[in-house]
Amino acid sequence: QVADGAEIEIKGELAAPQKQQTWNAVGKITGADAALASEVVLLSAHMDHLGVRENAPGDDKIFNGADDDASGCAAVLEIARVLAAGKKPKRTVYFAFFGSEEAGGAGSQYFVNTLPFPKEKLVANLQFEMIGRPDPKVPADHLWLTGFDRSNLGAQLAKQGAKLVADPHPEQNFFQRSDNYTLARQGIVAHTVSSFGLHADYHRASDELKTIDFGYMTRAVNSMVEPVEWLVNSNFKPAWYEGKKP
Repeated sequence: QVADGAEIEIKGELAAPQKQQTWNAVGKITGADAALASEVVLLSAHMDHLGVRENAPGDDKIFNGADDDASGCAAVLEIARVLAAGKKPKRTVYFAFFGSEEAGGAGSQYFVNTLPFPKEKLVANLQFEMIGRPDPKVPADHLWLTGFDRSNLGAQLAKQGAKLVADPHPEQNFFQRSDNYTLARQGIVAHTVSSFGLHADYHRASDELKTIDFGYMTRAVNSMVEPVEWLVNSNFKPAWYEGKKP
């Protein structure tokens, strides 16, 4: 009813909601130690990118995502291969490949909300994201960890030999820009391992296999194997520093 007393009627028709699907791929190695097997270390990456974009400039409309994040998926697969080939870890290890990270983290949100174990048993999460090229801002063959100063996880992994340093791009807020943040907001110590040097192929069709530095990537991933083996076989529980928990 409007001010002068006249009545108006507004009608509309709602269209059917657009539905999309996503999925996660998850693997698991059950821990072998009776005292530690109930504790979980999660290694993850995201397996989606931007797909086909018809409005992209140029003839190439396919956004392959070789660095973002096929490189991270390859790292998780390689670490999984090494762990599966050796003696069973003491802790249980989950390997998760999340869907829809680029669309807001629907895959990781579903995962953390439907955990097949108590959430408090999830000791730590390392997300591997864009590690296919070296970042000139850090030493040769090094990776960096988002939110390095938020918990003691990065420093402990570095003590175990990980070529891991603090994120040299704090102004980019990368800690909040990957699936780790979905878990961190629920209290889980979760960080992203990366070497993204702000290259110009980010979220472009030019992020292709030919841009990957496989020599660098091999050395960087290899530097994480023994530290991860230590983490999944130790009783160390990472913790947030005072006031740094999201």
